[in-house]
This record gives sequence, structure tokens and C-alpha cells, in this order.
Amino acid sequence: MVERTLANGQVLQERVFPGSVPGRWSRERLLRSSVQERLLHVKEQWDNDAATGRWLNRGREIFLADQLIIKARSGANVSHLTSMLAEKGISILQPISSELFTVRLPASDLDALQKGINTLTEMPALVETAEPDGVGFGSGVPNDPSFSTQWGHHNTGQSGGTVDADVDAPEFWDILEGTPGLVIAVLDSGLNMTHPDLLNLAWTNPGEIAGDGQDNDSSGRIDDVTGWDFVNSDNDPTDDHGHGSNVSGIIAANRNNSVGIAGMISGVKIVVCKILNSSNSGLTSNLIAATTYARQRGVPVMNMSLQNYPFSSTLSTEFTACQTAGILLSICAGNQGVNNDTTPNYPSGYTHANIIAVGNHDRTDARWSGTSNPSNYGAVSVDLFAPGREINGPILGTSYSLYTGTSQATPYVTALATAVKYLNPSWNAPEIKNCILSSVVTVPAYNGICTTGGRLNAVTTISYAVRQLPLADADRDGFSNLIEYAAGTRMDSAAVRPQISVTSAGGYFKAGIAFTQRPDVSFEIQRSTDLSSWLTSGISSFSTSTIISGGVPADGSLGTFLRVRAVPSP
Repeated sequence: MVERTLANGQVLQERVFPGSVPGRWSRERLLRSSVQERLLHVKEQWDNDAATGRWLNRGREIFLADQLIIKARSGANVSHLTSMLAEKGISILQPISSELFTVRLPASDLDALQKGINTLTEMPALVETAEPDGVGFGSGVPNDPSFSTQWGHHNTGQSGGTVDADVDAPEFWDILEGTPGLVIAVLDSGLNMTHPDLLNLAWTNPGEIAGDGQDNDSSGRIDDVTGWDFVNSDNDPTDDHGHGSNVSGIIAANRNNSVGIAGMISGVKIVVCKILNSSNSGLTSNLIAATTYARQRGVPVMNMSLQNYPFSSTLSTEFTACQTAGILLSICAGNQGVNNDTTPNYPSGYTHANIIAVGNHDRTDARWSGTSNPSNYGAVSVDLFAPGREINGPILGTSYSLYTGTSQATPYVTALATAVKYLNPSWNAPEIKNCILSSVVTVPAYNGICTTGGRLNAVTTISYAVRQLPLADADRDGFSNLIEYAAGTRMDSAAVRPQISVTSAGGYFKAGIAFTQRPDVSFEIQRSTDLSSWLTSGISSFSTSTIISGGVPADGSLGTFLRVRAVPSP
């Protein structure tokens, strides 16, 4: 959040100061930003990291540029204080407590805060202390009250966990919050459509007229407005167990609604296919029917948190049809703690190339092998691991419950597969699967027990996706996904765009762009004389630690055209 604020802000004033030791410097900037209506005063300290040769930020403070917090001297007359401050052009805004106040300064430049503090220091009989009013951020996390329990999203070491043994959801949301317009299918026990965290999550069938008693879309099912209940053969796929609601909530529970948990992605809609009954048991026939139904609806991804089905050649044939259609099947590996290479577990055990088989890791960054639902594994038959131990999610009524199993790990993969499809719409199951498996975080604990030797990570997955198709533009704002990734702006919002500057000063024509430091992408400035061939040679650098900037002589001797290009790392 902080990096995005600085990358998107407009710098109005800047000062750079050499440090007291070589390789160290500090900077102050006056910034206009969308996060506050008033101007920001940003103070930063930078060091040159001798090991990498890169400038590293060692500290940053952000304040309102024209506001202080003051503590009045005990017993001071507030009316008198107000009058004395007014003579200096300072106004009291509101009390924080009986003796604490915020005050507005008459100016908002880089000198305003210190001048204000100096002025108030000269009133020792009235003012005890004065300090700048700082600006803080919520670390990119939502306001859902149970988010702190979601270690799979954001592992801070809670409950004895290993810090960062998670999918990096907050960092993922800085890049991509939602996948508007995409529809996926969840084949499970249904969906609790009245749960506050699951409201408006169900898909609406555009081919059906609700309540008219007709099969408007010729699907063979009357009034299948949100999906279908294959267990009871009706059009009400409401959950009567809780498993399906938990799974769907991990994918897309409503976020920032001050309720419950946070789903991985927003904006996606779910075709609800109820194939499990109130005892969480289902039939192969219903699984086949639901898979066919979802395929015919054109979904790109299906979630199957299902295990222990017998082998079925008919289901295998339907999976082949899904493979031909380019549909990714995200399927759990099972919860018996056995090697699926020698003891296959279906449906994940089918060998179709469009299947991702998902194991379950715990909060300590190891395969869950405890007595309750231990994760299956397999060097050939299981692809990767994802969080699956004590995963909080919505169930029946308005309740939540902690579930453990590969069923909970699988929707994490489904969510990321959906995000990848959103960013690169031309990709189908082979490309999406390759993206996810090629970007795992490898950990020794998973070596030899899955094909990748690693676990799911949302940020590395998205990074891989945008680097493969660098010109794709998911939100159609004129900036490619790769440019937005490098700039630190979101790829799902045309309202949040990279800040590019073009200036002419000091005898140079310059172009620049604010950036976020990434290990796998960088910016470069290129020049051209004819808009057909572009060169980096001859570009003079005017870059800073947060802005890539380059230019050519204003006389046109090296060309008159400049462009900013994002370059993925090999």
C-alpha cells in the first residue's frame, strides 16, 4: 500500500541530503496522493547495499504536510490558546482528548512542519509538546474481523506458524484484487447464498428467465438460475452441509465488508453445482452430470474438492472433453496421508493433462501429516501444496468453521487459476497449469513428494503470467499488465494507472515513470528517430530510487521520440 501510494503520487517538492557516512542519503518529498485529501510530507533514508549494489530504503515516515498534534500545557486556557494560535495563522481543528488537539498550519510546503513546531515551542506556557501528524496504512489487509486467523492468506507466525508460509494474499491484492466478468464452477455440497460473506457470489444464468417454469436455455434443467442441485434434481443448489460454502469462501468470500473472512479474489461468479448431500457424500453419476453441465456453461476453471471416488471410465471421458475444451480441473489429492503414486485417489488420480492435483501444507510450511485428514502426496501424482490446515471459512447459517484437508488447499489454486485466466484471456488449461506449476516456491519439505517440490504463491504466479504475455492489458487502460506490475499499479482497475512524466529541462527531453522494485522486471527508456527502431544507447539517466527517468539532448541529435518499456527478466 505504501509503495503504491508513493508510486502513484505527484511529487510537488523534493530535497535530497547527503548522509553522515558514505553510501547513505536521505530525502524529503511533498506529495499529492489519492490516500489523503491533503498534501503529504515524506521522509526517507536510503543506503547503498554493498552486496547487491542497489539502493535500499532503510526507513520511511509519512506525515500530513500541514498538520500537527499538540498537547496543551496542563491548566492552559483553551480559548486563550486558540486566540494565540490564530495570530500565527494556526487553527485548532478538533480535540483528540482533553489536552490533545490537531492543528492546521498556514502553509503546506516542506518547511511547514518544522516552522510550526518552532512557533509552538515559543509558547511554553500554553503548549507542552508538538509533533507532525503521521499517516499510516493497513499493510494491504482487509477489514474482515477474522482475517488474522487466515494464516494461509497471510502467515505472521500466528499460532506457532512459520512467518510467510502462505500465498502472500495482501501482496497479491496490491497487484490484482478481482477478476470481474469471469465465471467458474464449484462442484461440492452447494452454496449458502444467504451467508453475509457469500452474498451475490452465485452466478446468474443469462439464458434463463427465473420462475417461468421453462427450460429457456435448453440445458435440460428448468429455471437453473444459479446452477443445479444434482442430488435432489432441482434448481436450488443451496448448501446443506457446509463444505461447499467453506470452499467457495476461500475462493471469493466478500472482502472489506467488515464481516468474517476475506476471499482470495473478488468479482468472480460461481456456477453452483451441488453434488454432495448433507452428509458430504456424492455419486459418480452426479459428478459426471455436474462436470458436463459446467463444461457446457463455458467455465474455464472447475474446483473439485472431492476424494475417494472409484475409477470411472465415463468420468474419464468427460474429463477428456474438458481437456479438449481447455478447462482446468483443480482437484484435491485426498486426506489419507498415503502416496497417490501407489494408491491412486480419484478424481485427482486421472492422468489428464488439464488436472492440477493439490496437497495440503500446514502453517509450519510442511505437508500436513497429523492424525486429522493428513494430506496425500506423490512425486508423480500430486503437483503442489497449498494451505489446508485449519482454514477458516463460512458454513451454514451465518457461522464459520475451521476445516482441515486438501479440500481447503484446492480453492487456493482455483483462485489463482482464475486470476491467471483474467490476466491472459487467451490462455487455457495447459498455459494456466504451466504458469502455476512453474512459479511455486520450492521448499525442501516438499522435495520428492510432489512434481514441483513446492507450494503455491500468488505473487510469483501473477509475475510469471504477466512476463509471458507482456503486452496483455486486462483492465484495458492502455497500460500492459507488465507495465502495471512494474509500476505497482493494479491490473484490474482502469482508474489506477502508472504515472508517466514527460519534461524538457536542462537541455534534455526526458521521460520517466514511477516504479516498484521487483526482482523479475525492470523499466528502460528508449529513443527513436522514426518510431520504427528503438535504442537504449545514448540515453542519459536521470533516475532516482523510485523513478526511472532518461532523456536525449533537446537539439534532436539523438532523436526526438522517447518511450518507456517494461522488460521482464529472463
